Amino acid sequence: MVEIRPLTSKRDVKAFWRAGLAAQGHDPNYTPPLLHELNVTITPRNTPFARANDGQAWTAFRDGEPVGRIYAVKNHAHLATHGDGAGQFGFLEAIDDDAVWEALFEAAFGFLRERGLTRVTGPYSASVNHECGLLVRGHGSPSTTHTNYAPPYYAARLEQLGFRPAKDIVGYEGDLRASRLPERVARARAKWRGSPDLTLRAAVGPDAVAQINDVYNDGWSGNWGAVPVTIEEARFLAELAQPILPRDWTVIADWRGEPIGVLTMAPDVNQAIQDLGGRLAPFGWAKMLWRLKVTGTPRVRVPVIGVRRGWRGTRVGAMAAAALLADAVEKARKAGAERLEVSWMLDDNRNVINLVAGMPASLSKVWRIYEREL
Repeated sequence: MVEIRPLTSKRDVKAFWRAGLAAQGHDPNYTPPLLHELNVTITPRNTPFARANDGQAWTAFRDGEPVGRIYAVKNHAHLATHGDGAGQFGFLEAIDDDAVWEALFEAAFGFLRERGLTRVTGPYSASVNHECGLLVRGHGSPSTTHTNYAPPYYAARLEQLGFRPAKDIVGYEGDLRASRLPERVARARAKWRGSPDLTLRAAVGPDAVAQINDVYNDGWSGNWGAVPVTIEEARFLAELAQPILPRDWTVIADWRGEPIGVLTMAPDVNQAIQDLGGRLAPFGWAKMLWRLKVTGTPRVRVPVIGVRRGWRGTRVGAMAAAALLADAVEKARKAGAERLEVSWMLDDNRNVINLVAGMPASLSKVWRIYEREL
């Protein structure tokens, strides 16, 4: 028999975390999320996102042991932006068992129906601005930092429950040692009359988070499923990333002093914590920080690259994006990294995909957003 228990306080988080180990702990390509980070992000009312929205998490138990988990949310910003009557689900993990999957989604569907929602999309952990999508291609490769990893049966289970594909998002990965992008961009800028007016700078200082958030919200506003990030949430996410992110790896592109583009790059934390079992105590913190700050990771990830909407399709916008990526390639190589993944990108975002493919990089992973009626 499957028992579903709501997560109501921090003391419930450990079982929620262990459900992921039950489902995927045997897979060498799966990196358990840090229990510390899950405590920060999933404890009820603990984050700006949770306080602004109506969400609930559950853990499934069998014989007293956690075997699955799910989160459902009525995201008010999403509804205000899209007006589609959709709730979201995420933080999904479960063993390959009919009863477990049915019980988890029965709880999530009931929660969303009670709040007047008519559709459900996901997975989002916890929104489109966090970890999103279910891995449907790239199962033979380890997941990178803050990307979803899932065995193939997860997709089959969702489809069995009536979900259908809504949107694919993609990741491209390339060999940094083979890239000549910095040299090509440097030659193009040398021939371009407007080059002196385009400058790059590290996103540091008291106004940096607000500037990044402003460019991000503007640049992504027309994208499929986009939801604006509040400044409170942006500051929370920046604080969460601060221990692992080199100071000059988030970069703003200015055109004549106006911020028009942004790129964020991060070391692959999963490579630094793979052997820690999701725990930082008692010595995990030291090991993780040594690997991130001193030895470096062989792979890095670019989760954010883009320009303001008004500069899309212009030479200035294209040069800003190319300069940001070329700068990232140089910094990653100097840090000793060998591989760079850019993810996520919408599968129809040809401008960014073509830029990244020219790094060169090739399609390595696909994550899928699913939907169904309630």
